[in-house]
Amino acid sequence: MPARHALGARLFGALDGTDRSALDEHLSACGPCRADYGELGAVLPLLDLVDPGELDGVPAPDPRRAIAAVRTAAGEARPTRWSGHTAGVRSVRDS
Repeated sequence: MPARHALGARLFGALDGTDRSALDEHLSACGPCRADYGELGAVLPLLDLVDPGELDGVPAPDPRRAIAAVRTAAGEARPTRWSGHTAGVRSVRDS
């Protein structure tokens, strides 16, 4: 499994020992993947704040605009490697 595809699985604890060890070894040597892993890991606790029932019927926003809004609110203006790879990301805004 390519390292990029394994990052989310690693965060959710879904990798077996062999794949987890291989990814951990890769992360120890690859700064860009390590940075991506850290960025994705920071999002994981935020998922607990989303009530799936509140998403019913809510159209998915443009992921780039949603990420930019979150970064602006968090005081982070810098783009990341994931900026162009966010298809399927959903954002919840308070009305």
